[in-house]
Amino acid sequence: MGATVIGYWPEMTERQLESQPGFWNDDRAWANWMVEQEQSPALVDAIRKLNAEAILTYKTDGMEDEDVDWVSPRQLRDAAEKLREAVLAGSIEAVIILETYERGANRLEAVREEFIRDLNDIISIANWCEKEGATRLTLEVNW
Repeated sequence: MGATVIGYWPEMTERQLESQPGFWNDDRAWANWMVEQEQSPALVDAIRKLNAEAILTYKTDGMEDEDVDWVSPRQLRDAAEKLREAVLAGSIEAVIILETYERGANRLEAVREEFIRDLNDIISIANWCEKEGATRLTLEVNW
């Protein structure tokens, strides 16, 4: 099943919607991982222990803007960088994060490298959204 994940904020234009950076491989693995947060309290706990909860922001079909936990581009970027550092350091929290990511990974490369590549893509999306003037955003996933 295909998926798209984009940086979203309510005031974005159609041009911004269509011109933002995406994922190196595809969006499916990250979208699958986003779904896992609803089903895995251990994943959410690990992310919170790393003070990276901004990475948990999302919006999907059927959600209204007022239901979103908005974050700033900086918060999203910082959260992705914290997760990347934890994975590179082999922290105990990274174990559950990678195990959960592996369930929906593309498996084109080692799961660790694939996850880090996706984190780098999240950082690029956050940077682009900030450059475009977004003061708050979320990651919107559509199937």
